[in-house]
Amino acid sequence: MSRLSRINTIWRKELIDTLRDRRTLIAMILVPIVLYPAMILGSLQGFELQVSRLRQEEYRVGVMSESVRSWLRHMIDTDPARQPGAQPEMSAEELAKKGKEGELAGDEEDATRDESPTDAARESVRATPPEYRIEIVSDPELLAKQVLEGELHAGVVLGGPPPSAAGDASAPITLLLDQTEIRSQMAVAGLGGVFERADSELLRQRLRRENLADTFVRPIDVVQETVATPEKVGGSILGQIVPLILIIMTITGAIYPAIDLTAGERERGTLETLMVAPVPTVDLIAGKFVVVALIGMLSAGLNLLSIGGTIYLGGLGQILTQQSAVVIPLKALPWVLVVLVPLAIMFSAVLLAVCSFARSFKEAQNYVMPVMVAALIPAVVGALPGMKLSGPLLIMPVTNIVILTRDLFTGQGSTVNILWVTLSTTIYAGAAVAVAAKLFGQEAVLFADSGSIKTIFQRRFFKPARWPNVAQAFLLIAAVFSANFFIQQALLAKPGVLGTMWYWGGLTAVIFGLFVGAPLALCLYARVNIKETFALRLPPLGGWIAALCFGSSVWILSQVWLSFQETWLPIPREYEQAFGEMLGVLDQINPLVVVFFVALVPAIGEELFFRGFALQGLRGSLGVIFAILIVAVAFGANHHSIHRLAVTAGLGVLFGVLVIRFGSIYPAMLAHLLNNGLAVLSGRSDALQPVLERLGYVVGDGGYPPVAWVLGALGLTLIGVLICMFGRRSPDGPLREPEPI
Repeated sequence: MSRLSRINTIWRKELIDTLRDRRTLIAMILVPIVLYPAMILGSLQGFELQVSRLRQEEYRVGVMSESVRSWLRHMIDTDPARQPGAQPEMSAEELAKKGKEGELAGDEEDATRDESPTDAARESVRATPPEYRIEIVSDPELLAKQVLEGELHAGVVLGGPPPSAAGDASAPITLLLDQTEIRSQMAVAGLGGVFERADSELLRQRLRRENLADTFVRPIDVVQETVATPEKVGGSILGQIVPLILIIMTITGAIYPAIDLTAGERERGTLETLMVAPVPTVDLIAGKFVVVALIGMLSAGLNLLSIGGTIYLGGLGQILTQQSAVVIPLKALPWVLVVLVPLAIMFSAVLLAVCSFARSFKEAQNYVMPVMVAALIPAVVGALPGMKLSGPLLIMPVTNIVILTRDLFTGQGSTVNILWVTLSTTIYAGAAVAVAAKLFGQEAVLFADSGSIKTIFQRRFFKPARWPNVAQAFLLIAAVFSANFFIQQALLAKPGVLGTMWYWGGLTAVIFGLFVGAPLALCLYARVNIKETFALRLPPLGGWIAALCFGSSVWILSQVWLSFQETWLPIPREYEQAFGEMLGVLDQINPLVVVFFVALVPAIGEELFFRGFALQGLRGSLGVIFAILIVAVAFGANHHSIHRLAVTAGLGVLFGVLVIRFGSIYPAMLAHLLNNGLAVLSGRSDALQPVLERLGYVVGDGGYPPVAWVLGALGLTLIGVLICMFGRRSPDGPLREPEPI
């Protein structure tokens, strides 16, 4: 039976058993179906019901004299909002929405702040005041005390004679309330609306008395007009809460199957039986992981469907569109699901690895809580107002997905950002899967206790190995990817830094520190053979010739591809400006110095890491083809440009073929050096440009090289491929395949 057949049998069996578990079905299906309608529609209906009840109550107001009571009673009874034919009451949803958009008349300050349900309730009674019973309390201290103790809902203290249209003075009015009590807030809000409308009417009467227009007291009339599209407004509504809910529910959907397939197996006493079965451990963990990841992705999909159904079938879209044009952008949901897939895979692997240490179901639940907290912290960071998907946030796990989800809902999610977020999360997911696969089945984990678990990390328990394992390789790929991105952003933070030796020296230190120092330190600690890991052996003559063919030709083919790619994936203007600035700086530096920093240093550092440590660590478990492709994509991602990802990944494939075929890192270094060196020197007037022009190499319209040069480059590349296919291998023999985990 092949490996794929074994894995297929395992995951199908585990999936059927998992779907029979009541807790998994509740977390995956019942919760999404019931949660969103109950949470969204139930909260809205409950809020509107509560506001209606509060509006129908009679509120007690205290004043200090009979004259003030008569005046206040007249103000309330003659309030325009209480007269027949007045504007009908707005629903709670309308008021909350209008408050968010700054459209509630007479409250410009409130229009600039975020609206809470309590704010919306106050605005409801402000627009339509409730019934009031006015009582006289002549002592000001007693009046304040009764408001504090709840005997009165509000107090009105008039600091002078009641205002009138015939007078000229301003009447100071103090409203006493207990801001911790909702009914006191509602009573004062209603009185505030009464006084605002009375103030406007008295002002109009006084202006007419003086034969002045209303505009006399409003020299400046500011009107806010939104330019947001209906889709963006609707997306903004969804983007405030949906991303956080999706993160939580995606993780929740994978929790119970992860616990059941690890701690549950141990608690039932079936884990040891599985481990002695005639099936490789990697196949067992692969089958279990497929089940957990599949249920996590199904949970994410069901949550998205539940959101869409709640919006349309539940009538939420109609509620939100009663007062203004709002369109809920459900077309963004498929893209959100695409982004959630690698997230579900990553957390499925993390949960599987964490739960492997648990000896019981209850202990596994305790282990899951830190994972949930670790996911919620970056999720909350991404949900903060004003967060943009740029810089380090572009590759920060969970945070980038929350921000991108919000951008997709508002129509601001670009293809480049989608690719970056998906690619970075996929790298983290690969590392998590590799670690889970390495941990599962180890005796220290199988018979988990505090003493045995320590042996996983202690150097004296590491067995000498010829190559790193897949977990070590993936972990370092993910760590180097993140660290390289953050450090590069920090180096480029200061303007004009490209022209300084400080930047290029720092870049060299980063390359050798991350790409050489980190894997070398890991090899020394884990007792991994350095010579075999980095393929430090001399290649046959064919390896050198193939490297010369690739290095002298692919820089031309890369230019052809980039020019073609520009027709359907144009480079943003800011990227072009930054690239032009870098070329301008490089033109002012000595060509030999440029070759050292741009060609020689990356050729040594990047090849030792990607085609040395990473490739040798992955090829034993994933096979040669998948290892070359994964390492090539990681190589392209570390150049921090989606527009050059295809080119750099293609180069990574050729360099990987050289190492695998000839068993040596040196041909890949030579091809890398030639490609970078020729690419940067071909455009310099003090280097190769005059020579190339005399030979007929002139870039035409659209950035395409001459056809003859393109055909020649294709021919050289083909020769290199043929040498790799039929050339003689290393005199020491090809690199032996590492033992699978």
